Amino acid sequence: MSSTNRNVQNIRYTGSSLQEPAVITYTDRDGKQQSETIPPYIPASELLHVVELMRILKRPLLIKGAPGSGKTRLSKALAYELYGKDYRNYYFEWNIKSTSKAKDGLYTFDYLERLRDAQDKKVLHPEKYVRKGPLGKAFEASTAETPAIVLIDEIDKADIDFPNDLLLELDQLRYEIEEIAPDMENQLARVQRAEYPPIIFITSNEEKELPPAFLRRCLFFYIEFPGKADLENIVQANFPFLKNEAVKSAVSRFDNLRNEMKKHPNTEKEVSTSELLDWMRAIAHFFEEKVKAELEKLLQSKPAQSDEIEGILKAFSEKKPLNKEMGKLVDELIPDLSASLIEDLDNKALVDLYPYLLVKSLNDFKIHILNSNA
Repeated sequence: MSSTNRNVQNIRYTGSSLQEPAVITYTDRDGKQQSETIPPYIPASELLHVVELMRILKRPLLIKGAPGSGKTRLSKALAYELYGKDYRNYYFEWNIKSTSKAKDGLYTFDYLERLRDAQDKKVLHPEKYVRKGPLGKAFEASTAETPAIVLIDEIDKADIDFPNDLLLELDQLRYEIEEIAPDMENQLARVQRAEYPPIIFITSNEEKELPPAFLRRCLFFYIEFPGKADLENIVQANFPFLKNEAVKSAVSRFDNLRNEMKKHPNTEKEVSTSELLDWMRAIAHFFEEKVKAELEKLLQSKPAQSDEIEGILKAFSEKKPLNKEMGKLVDELIPDLSASLIEDLDNKALVDLYPYLLVKSLNDFKIHILNSNA
């Protein structure tokens, strides 16, 4: 569907578009073809309802939860489900830092370039030096048929006044470019307005409290740690070539160590799904060589399936995720794959790697676990 006749307002977010990794290609600013892999995202049913509610009420959604719980991935998942491979035209990310100011997300003014042009005695049109930020671009792109989607990530990193400084812009969907005087408006208006409210996601790691006035303007959702069944679904979506018993084994080991960490006095944080997926990726890295070696042998013994096997090997070489069809074929070609993986889960090298990924900076607990595995 082209951008000129697209209308996504009646498309309900179901969370079905990223049940497995999605690979898209796009052209960057330099005209070069780039490839992007969007990892799977499986939202809770309650989150689906909240997303629809925020779209109806046209209010930002504030998402809290532990680091690694998937807060930042919801916005991109929605953008991909609504817009498919064209999502980058409608999706904008604003990653907040401790030095971020509210104005930065709307626009910045390139004073240095203006000074250079003044020294060269060029005609100075103020609009030439305006550089729109993620929120400013979203205001410009958002329409009733194709609302823009914005992620304001980790808002609690900024100064305490930062959220309140955004209130006027979020309420009135407008901002002023101060460097353009009313009598100097030419190609760019001093007052910039959004034609339609963007869909705004805001994440927080709860490092500091947010102002009450700001909180009143947001809907709220807290992402709880997934249960074992949900964890198994998440792992299966990211690693579709694994059989169910291998996934259950990995999740069980993760869950046991996570519970052990809760009991340990030196544990300052609970581990999240991101550490589980990191561990699985590390295992997949070691395991991939086995799979490629077996597939290379099968190229000789199963020439009728050579095209399919070469497609899988190409995906491995290009570091692209296997889709469900490829995963199913790998399972058929190498039926003992999952049993071999379960054996690898007991490999001491991988067991030793596991706590490093899980606890990261918690050195005392690392030593405790590693010593117990010696």
